[in-house]
Amino acid sequence: MSERTVEKVLELDAPVERVWRAITDPAELACWFGDEAQVDLRPGGDAAMIWENHGRYAMRIEEVDPPHRLVWSWVHEPDVAFEDAPATRVQWRLTPRDDGGTTLHLLETGFRTDLHRGQNDEGWDAELGELVRLL
Repeated sequence: MSERTVEKVLELDAPVERVWRAITDPAELACWFGDEAQVDLRPGGDAAMIWENHGRYAMRIEEVDPPHRLVWSWVHEPDVAFEDAPATRVQWRLTPRDDGGTTLHLLETGFRTDLHRGQNDEGWDAELGELVRLL
């Protein structure tokens, strides 16, 4: 069986530093990814994304290499502690382009079911569309 993954690549007209801020700053995240964000941006730091209609999704920051790489894990059940639910791993890679823009590569792994993978695949399309509009 092949691994269940979600992979997205975006070509953004914004510089790497601007995209980095949009994916790491809680106020910026709340503009495009959820209604509220809590982020302790350091390896081992706790974080969460909150959607008024869906609940609070606990996260843990794994790697931070500004402004090029960010890795977090997050649970796929709302309103539970990070340790109490299965989690997937989200890797962000930002690569500067010669024209001043950024290539954003997102890879999410660790899905236990095809249904959950499909839900997140669709969810990332919607959320990343919001990121494009923000930038």
